[in-house]
Amino acid sequence: MSANHGYAQDFLNQEWLLDPALSTVYMQTVKANSIFETHRFSVVEGSISSSGDASIRIDLASIHSGIDIRDTRMRFQLFETFKFPYAQINAKLDKAKLKALTTQTRLSYPLSLSLSLHGHASELQTDVWVTRIAETIVSVTSIKPINLTAESFGLAPGIGRLSEAIEGTPIAAGASIAFDLVFKTGALKPAIEAAVASQQKRTAEEAAGSLTPEACEVRFTVVSQTGAIQFKTGSSIIEPTSEAILNSVADIANRCGTIKFGISGHTDNVGDLRDNMRLSQERAQAVSAYLQGKGVGPDRMSTRGFGGERPIKSNETEAGRAANRRIEFELRKE
Repeated sequence: MSANHGYAQDFLNQEWLLDPALSTVYMQTVKANSIFETHRFSVVEGSISSSGDASIRIDLASIHSGIDIRDTRMRFQLFETFKFPYAQINAKLDKAKLKALTTQTRLSYPLSLSLSLHGHASELQTDVWVTRIAETIVSVTSIKPINLTAESFGLAPGIGRLSEAIEGTPIAAGASIAFDLVFKTGALKPAIEAAVASQQKRTAEEAAGSLTPEACEVRFTVVSQTGAIQFKTGSSIIEPTSEAILNSVADIANRCGTIKFGISGHTDNVGDLRDNMRLSQERAQAVSAYLQGKGVGPDRMSTRGFGGERPIKSNETEAGRAANRRIEFELRKE
């Protein structure tokens, strides 16, 4: 056996860990037909097993554009991170095709991957640059952006919510993804494991940290626009599917210190006016009770039902009536 063959076997048959400090994933979107917006996901974890199984997990809540309200809308209205917190990429690498890295520093590799996002999965093909930076460091970089359609991942309704939130500005029903990932192995693995643990701790601390009044207002406003809080028909019983978003509301409220806020219930115009007024009040109170069960002080919340007095859409269509049946949150100015 030649020395080079031995090196090839050693180089390829190892477990590689993604370095979170040196790895980036970007998403670019387009609005108003010509305005490009770039978002970076700051929390990415991954590994490649000795058998060539690659796994990458992207924390969608870590999306960052530098504008808080935009990032909050992307989390709650597009990705619905309260239900789908991660995007998962899996691939099986052909080590025979990567063997050339033992004699050259860079090669183009045709990558077949599976992307799971927002409860949907899709098989994708793309070409990447694989670069051997050192014997224990490899980078994997997209040669060209990967184009994703909103429809393929059930994100079209979220695109609609984003558009409505910015006064009907058109948003392209798709996005492009680009990445630069760095993997390390051997003696570098313990440092990467420590870096991942440190990032996880930092992320948890940030997720539990106090919010400014401005940030609280942004989050309450955006959550109110999701339409994700649902009740059983004609009842104030909260649907189990709404618990995820309400848990997020509780988390927001608990991070807002002593800030007080109002919970308002709204209905469509179907049925008796007095019954709708009563039902909307009961639904607001049901949300308050749920939040109290998650540690939000009752003295910080007030409730009110408006029945069908404040529609946000026409009641002439089912879609409009569905939008009008809602719960809204608003900071109380005192």
